[in-house]
Amino acid sequence: MPEPVAVTVAPPLGLRDPHRPVRGRDALLGQVEAGLSTLGPRLVQVLCGLGGSGKTTVALELASRRLARAERVWWVDARQEATLEAGLRAVARQAGASEDELRAGDTADVLWSRLARYEQPWLLVVDNADDPGLLDGPGKLSLGTGWIRLPAPDRGSVLVTTRDSTRKTWGGACALHQVLPLTGEEFSDAARILRDHAGEAAGSWDDARHLARRLGGLPLALRLAGTYLADANDVPAPYREPDTPVDFRSYQAALNQGLEHVDRDDVIGQTWALSLKLLDQRGLPLARSLLRLIAAFADAPLPYTLLLTPQTLVHAGELAQLDGPGVWSLLTALAGLGLVDLEPATGSGALPVLRVHPLVRDASLDHTALGTAVEALYSATLADETGMPEEPDYWEHWALLQPHALDLFHCVAGSEPSDQMIANAAAEAASFAGRFLSAKGLYGQARSELEAVLTYRCVVLGDTHSDTLAARYNFALVLRELGEVEQARDEFEAVLAQERVVLGDTHPDTLVTRHNLARVLRALGEVEQARSEFEAVLAQERVVLGDTHSETLTARHNFALVLYELGEVEQARSENEAVLAHKRVVLGDTHPDTLATRHNLAMVLYELGEVEQARSEFEAVVAHQRDALGGTHPNALATRHNIALVLYELGEVEQARSEFEAVLAHQRDTLGDTHPDTLTTRHNLDILRKPRAGE
Repeated sequence: MPEPVAVTVAPPLGLRDPHRPVRGRDALLGQVEAGLSTLGPRLVQVLCGLGGSGKTTVALELASRRLARAERVWWVDARQEATLEAGLRAVARQAGASEDELRAGDTADVLWSRLARYEQPWLLVVDNADDPGLLDGPGKLSLGTGWIRLPAPDRGSVLVTTRDSTRKTWGGACALHQVLPLTGEEFSDAARILRDHAGEAAGSWDDARHLARRLGGLPLALRLAGTYLADANDVPAPYREPDTPVDFRSYQAALNQGLEHVDRDDVIGQTWALSLKLLDQRGLPLARSLLRLIAAFADAPLPYTLLLTPQTLVHAGELAQLDGPGVWSLLTALAGLGLVDLEPATGSGALPVLRVHPLVRDASLDHTALGTAVEALYSATLADETGMPEEPDYWEHWALLQPHALDLFHCVAGSEPSDQMIANAAAEAASFAGRFLSAKGLYGQARSELEAVLTYRCVVLGDTHSDTLAARYNFALVLRELGEVEQARDEFEAVLAQERVVLGDTHPDTLVTRHNLARVLRALGEVEQARSEFEAVLAQERVVLGDTHSETLTARHNFALVLYELGEVEQARSENEAVLAHKRVVLGDTHPDTLATRHNLAMVLYELGEVEQARSEFEAVVAHQRDALGGTHPNALATRHNIALVLYELGEVEQARSEFEAVLAHQRDTLGDTHPDTLTTRHNLDILRKPRAGE
């Protein structure tokens, strides 16, 4: 006969420090307490969440409250089958079962029969039931025939802690309560836990909140950090190891260098290793590889339906064997144990996203997965469902892809990748991200990122490589938008010189570059030269691309601006009207390019004295721009600027002044004080003039 397993079913009250209150869990404690105290039938209350989120702490607080009311509390450790069964046998014995009853083979039935007749109010806590399969015992947990069942009405209550939040696992007899990291109120409760353990000498309140945010509000990590700092400060300075963190700031700096610098016993890593081991046991060993891949992306919401699909994982090693259902089963398994959060789409056109706790990411980070992440991202940027970064219909997609593209590029650019294809893919994805930032009107950010791509391309590929020329072209575009037109001219001329040699004068890429150089000439005041260039480009584009091609229409749009500035207003009107008619057919009424032409037609109407009609057009354009681009996009601000001019012309001076002031405030924020648009608006607050040419 095997030796009985020695267990205790007494609550581990030594883990509870009465001098350190449970922070940030008042609402959760109230909800669970209500579930444990309901009159009549009571559901099993299940605390579920990520390892280290404080489930046992909450359960212990509830147990302590019950003990204070002289109720009976049993605490069973469910980490292993042997200790779970031995613990539940002990509960049955203490509830009145005899040894003969416990040897009969129906121990689970005996346990619940005895608990149903137990006269004193009781609470049974089953802690760390991370493998709910162990709770099946002789029956099935979800069917109410396992080790854990509904207690008899008004007799007692059952509380379970687990990492598994899968509703299907627990069945209808259980009420699940998510125990989340403490992120509320700007991480205030998390910061208090840090100070509870570290003491006020470890740093300011703001420093504590910053570290709490970096730790993702995870109670286990907060306790470890606070205890670490308290212990470090107990050691006199001459006896500490060099560079030992002693305050919140230095601890965060060490953490940013790697989790191992502050968690030398790997407590945090081992916490989640248990979850991955459980998935291995469930026949999902690839969950570990998928989590490593997820950790290689940026610490930002991950659009997993774009990035983690069978199509994007074709080069992902062992993950390449997965089909759609296979990927989904891994994602839901990781989410079920709290290792990732799967958030549904929040509106029309939105995408569902995946979030991973920053410390789970730190513990799972494997730089060998970087190349796989880059390939998945690059594949996603080329997919039809992702769209182009300049198209507003796809901006929600690119807003999610952009931080990952830039983060991966900077990781690759800062290292020496053995695979040049990976490096090129990372740079190309970053170019897409920079173009998105520029399309959104975030020109300063776009300049920084596109310049980094250009520098990298020059070093790795050389100045004359086609990818380098493309990077230089994108950089020149954003320089023009920022008003840095002299430098933009130099960049466009350098690109054009190479394209003429390599591609020829009539290649579409050469013509587009020449067209954009003409736009810069106009911005520099060389309007006659710009006119000649536009006329030459248009003649070629009509032959090569056709009259209604988007690039031909764009060239005609900008040619009309030159005509306007040269005073040929009637011809400018005809050109704008013709271009607008084509754009409405090709692009639609609300496309940004269509709105730009409609804006410029309104400007021509203003110049021709048709002020009321110009006002109506400007107001219609800005309404669409607010929807498509956002109210603070530079194009929308340019339209509002011209509305203010029209208002002044109509005698509505105060309204015009108010509009100018609002536009100026936004332009200072988005473009800066020295941008030409900002300077024009400042000037027109005092000296109003005709509408400036829009792009």
